[in-house]
Amino acid sequence: MILEEILQRHRDGDIAAAERDYRDYLVDHADDVDALHLLGVLLHQRGDSAAAMELLRRAVQIAPEVARLHLSLGGVLMQLGQDEAARGAFLRALELDPNLVEAHGVLGHLQLRDGELEEAENRFRIGRRAVDAFENEDPLILLGLGNVQLARGDAVNAAKFLSRAAELRPEDAAIQTALGRAFFAQEAFAFAEQAFTNAVRLSPDSTFAWLFLARARMRQNKDEVARDGFAALLAEGKQQFGANAGLGDIARKLGQTVKALKFYKRALELDPAHAGAINACAWCMEKLGDREAAVRYLADGVAHSPDANTLRPQLASLLDQLGRGDEAAQVRAELARTA
Repeated sequence: MILEEILQRHRDGDIAAAERDYRDYLVDHADDVDALHLLGVLLHQRGDSAAAMELLRRAVQIAPEVARLHLSLGGVLMQLGQDEAARGAFLRALELDPNLVEAHGVLGHLQLRDGELEEAENRFRIGRRAVDAFENEDPLILLGLGNVQLARGDAVNAAKFLSRAAELRPEDAAIQTALGRAFFAQEAFAFAEQAFTNAVRLSPDSTFAWLFLARARMRQNKDEVARDGFAALLAEGKQQFGANAGLGDIARKLGQTVKALKFYKRALELDPAHAGAINACAWCMEKLGDREAAVRYLADGVAHSPDANTLRPQLASLLDQLGRGDEAAQVRAELARTA
């Protein structure tokens, strides 16, 4: 078979036959860069990244000036957890072809994951300009720009990028999840529910999307179905902090303070420095009439939580109520100093 026929078999999804034919082809064309590349891509697709890397490295050695070989090698290296080597491969691909949109996109997502927001946004915008040169739009670039805006707390602009990405690639679970987060942050909970429903349909193992789906339903007072969602995550040992906190929130809404405290305490055990869980436990203790216990929760949180200032106002208020004005004044002074 000629290589184009094998590639068509590959595209049609007959992976086993395509792999066999690529290997047969390489017996007589051992240095055919396209065949090495395509077989490497196929092996990567079916999960054999180590074997794929060997083939792609060989292709790069034969044709080091072909940008797409470096791009594919970078993708495999990422899958193998070799992120620095992957960055090098993507950068080399861009040296050879500055308009290689996929390389801009993946580099941007790596930078975003590492908290490099400015660098990531610049990379995505460069990639978008490269796309514009071909009068088109790329969903990966739009997803990246949306995630940058989410990280900055700008859910409105995030939704604009992510809605367009979802139009272009409606069957992408990552895009649907990010879009759901943008709607959730705007308190557009019905739209968020629909996006997260799409995400879990496309990727049933996405426990993050399941967690936010339950949260979106709870915010619409769909408490029973939300509770089932949180409970299912707990039963699977997934998203334990969020699931316990969610069940606590539902119990709190229903006036079941003791039950809410049980779940909040479990969440706090999982993340002892989480300001939200600390405040929730303190609220329950105050509601149950034990202000001293509430103060202990908040004081411990102020000492250990990175978000201590979110706890100080309530701590100062409780100290005043207990007649401990001097301590309350110290807490307020520290709040003013660190605000």
